[in-house]
Amino acid sequence: MLLLGCAKGRVDILSKEGELLDSCTAEFNWHLHGVQDSVDYILYLCAKGHLENGKVISDPTILENDYSLPSPPNSQTWNKRSAYESYKSGHLSEQKYGYILAAIEYEYILSAEKARKQLDSGVITKKQYEQLVYEAAVLFNGK
Repeated sequence: MLLLGCAKGRVDILSKEGELLDSCTAEFNWHLHGVQDSVDYILYLCAKGHLENGKVISDPTILENDYSLPSPPNSQTWNKRSAYESYKSGHLSEQKYGYILAAIEYEYILSAEKARKQLDSGVITKKQYEQLVYEAAVLFNGK
């Protein structure tokens, strides 16, 4: 039997008067390790952005963890492969592994969305779009 991790979370964004304005949500499925840490990392990024814009968050405990990412080994960049190898060899805690997975997936999504907007606005061709998404996937997964 194979057990996979799934987790989701939410932090409400409030006005200074306590009025609900928006929410930060995150959900990760199919992670074997660090799934709740991945959710927390994304909620932290979202909440931090709203706080910088003068909003209030419903759960300030999300800010209590150290979400810094360790440097990758051998001056490489983090990707799914390098993060997993570091985690399995004991060089990363499960928490930091979850944070790294969330960070690299977030970067992949941002790259793919940027390419989609460029395609939709006619700035790039479909072939260029596919190449940009492919390159983002290579960075995400590792070679």
